[in-house]
Amino acid sequence: MMAISPEVRAAGVAASFERIHREQMAGLPLLNEALEVATLGFQSWQGRTLGMLVTPWMMSLVLFPGPDDDWASMALGDKQAHGFPGGIFRFLVNRVDDLGTFQMHSVHSPMRGFPSHSAALAEAAGFLERVLTPVQPEARQDLVDEELLGRILRGESVPAVDAAVGAMQADSSPDGGRAR
Repeated sequence: MMAISPEVRAAGVAASFERIHREQMAGLPLLNEALEVATLGFQSWQGRTLGMLVTPWMMSLVLFPGPDDDWASMALGDKQAHGFPGGIFRFLVNRVDDLGTFQMHSVHSPMRGFPSHSAALAEAAGFLERVLTPVQPEARQDLVDEELLGRILRGESVPAVDAAVGAMQADSSPDGGRAR
């Protein structure tokens, strides 16, 4: 497989999403008519291609696989977390005929809050800068464990949570969890 340069990848993404805009999205009420399809900041990152996509309906951080990645076997809509200097971000697997399989992290959707195309581009550039800038350890936030949360909400047994709840119940009992 021949590597595609970030510049060529950016041009392909822009062309594909311009076609999607014309053929599938035109006239939909969620579009911000002040915006156009644009790509910016596409670059090689740890063997993959990373960049920002701005459209009249959404802004996303886009990640294309590297030569050692096999994303073709991933299902459309699968989620995968990727670590960057600025934190951990969850991406969804996407597939577009002209582009193949890639992943997108939604930054904004819909795009009604942007008064101009230049404002959207400035936000996209700022977001990409934050992704690639190391954060101080105390500024990092834990990623929500969606799988664990789902198990809890479905009422499934989660031993660590069950033990913590038991300990909290014991501590809140009138005797403070101590038998007399």
